[in-house]
Amino acid sequence: MEIATARTSVDLGQSLARIPVRGLVLVASVAIAYNYSLQTLTRGLGLQTPLAYLGLVPLIALLLGVINFRLQPNLRPIHDRQLDWIVGLFLVAVAASISVLLPSAYSADFWLHRIDMIGLPIFAAGMTSLLYGVRRLWALRWAVLFLFLAWPDPYITVLATAIGTSTDLALAAVEASLHLIPVAQPLGNGTFLVAHGDEQFSLAVGSACSGINSLVGFMIMGAAFNTIFKGGIFRRILWLAAGLLLVGALNVARIDLIFVAGWAFGQAFAIDVLHPVAGIVVFGVGALAMLGIAPLFGLHIPVPPRRDETMNLSRPTIGSPSLRPASRRFRVAAPMAVALVLAALLAVPNASFAHYDSLVDAFGHPTLGTIDPNGVTVSGWQAAPSTSFDQATSYFGPHATWERVAFSSTATSAASPSSVYLDVIRTDDPGSLASYGVESCYNFHGFSQVSTSSIDVGAGVQAKAASFRSPISGTDWSILWWEWPYSAGGQTRYERLVLLAPLDSAGQSGGTTLASFKTADSSLVSLARSIVNAGMSNPAQQGVQQ
Repeated sequence: MEIATARTSVDLGQSLARIPVRGLVLVASVAIAYNYSLQTLTRGLGLQTPLAYLGLVPLIALLLGVINFRLQPNLRPIHDRQLDWIVGLFLVAVAASISVLLPSAYSADFWLHRIDMIGLPIFAAGMTSLLYGVRRLWALRWAVLFLFLAWPDPYITVLATAIGTSTDLALAAVEASLHLIPVAQPLGNGTFLVAHGDEQFSLAVGSACSGINSLVGFMIMGAAFNTIFKGGIFRRILWLAAGLLLVGALNVARIDLIFVAGWAFGQAFAIDVLHPVAGIVVFGVGALAMLGIAPLFGLHIPVPPRRDETMNLSRPTIGSPSLRPASRRFRVAAPMAVALVLAALLAVPNASFAHYDSLVDAFGHPTLGTIDPNGVTVSGWQAAPSTSFDQATSYFGPHATWERVAFSSTATSAASPSSVYLDVIRTDDPGSLASYGVESCYNFHGFSQVSTSSIDVGAGVQAKAASFRSPISGTDWSILWWEWPYSAGGQTRYERLVLLAPLDSAGQSGGTTLASFKTADSSLVSLARSIVNAGMSNPAQQGVQQ
């Protein structure tokens, strides 16, 4: 009886020991620290956008990590946990700096370029080093680096030129196929006329429907498979190229199938029943087909070692100090506790990124339209018609504009400035805004800077405020400005809004007083918040790629 009880206890202990506690803590810490960032990615899975499959990247990275543990179950540890802690804490500190310091520096541009996603793989690497050690981190390098594929910004840059080409190729292939199956008639501009009995209706093939979604999705899946495959690099590239061709051909077949469904069963069946699932089915069929024919390219997935081959590889000698229960429990539990605490600390700034939602969506596309200076109405202020400056193209690019509106106060308070100017500068070159900054302009003309500060004017917008004294007796200035992206015809452009309050320093010893500057700053902040609120009610008219 005692022998049976002891054997049961041993079996139970071995079963509990097989639970990957450190792995669960690793996944939980990443999910907690980047809770909002990961949540925004998963929103896109059901959308018709080329970046829809980015939400799968963290799950695929997790799967790659599990496969790595199966293929390399026992790595010789480096018996120097100090190195693991140094590397791990350094990487976590880098990720924390990105989440804590850069949002205030970049304001809306932080979310526009989704800089938060750069910190995700760095944080995951730090957690891996803390929990498993540097040697395991090196073994998991491809799984960790794969997380960089969840960063939307590089895709946006590439897709800006690739979408048009992909759409044109898909439309050409569809029109050619309709000579064989004449179920639709091309009308031009990606529109096709389909007849179902006596009913006729048109179907438009936009960029989102042309197959670019599946091509991006296969690129992600193909990159994951290539980290597992055994075979030459040329063979892997050839396999990936063949997969893209297959997925592109299947997408043409998908569009033809939707036309056939509309011709046979009507518009409702083609659009409401078949269209939502056809893309997912095509993507899945293409991925499975390419995985199945990988051996034809000389590629194969390695077989994990048998359990009996690895059970005793790294087992320490009985009685060695490393097996002392208390010491071992502490060495395992301490990094797990630290990992969860660090994750909880980083979860706070990450959750705060939700205030950017009204400016930029999860994939870095602006959600605002431009501000019309002549349409700005603020309680307590009367606006004059806007004037334009021709210097805009000289400073901010050939397509830039610069408009100014003068506001006169209708309030009776003598403390507030009697007039304020609003400058609206628009450009498609954000570098020009950085080259010709507001502060540098006043410094160049000899103004002395009295104060500077950063102020939240709503919707996650960090405005800068500054006060300047004139180099000669005359007009001093309180200024507040911010920059944000907006969408114009599906393209991202940039807008700088500057509020300027002139302050007459005549008759004041030493110039405008600090109290007058502070009063003017307060008025500008109030105006800025009203303008930002007005901008929130002017959503962008997104292009077809959205």
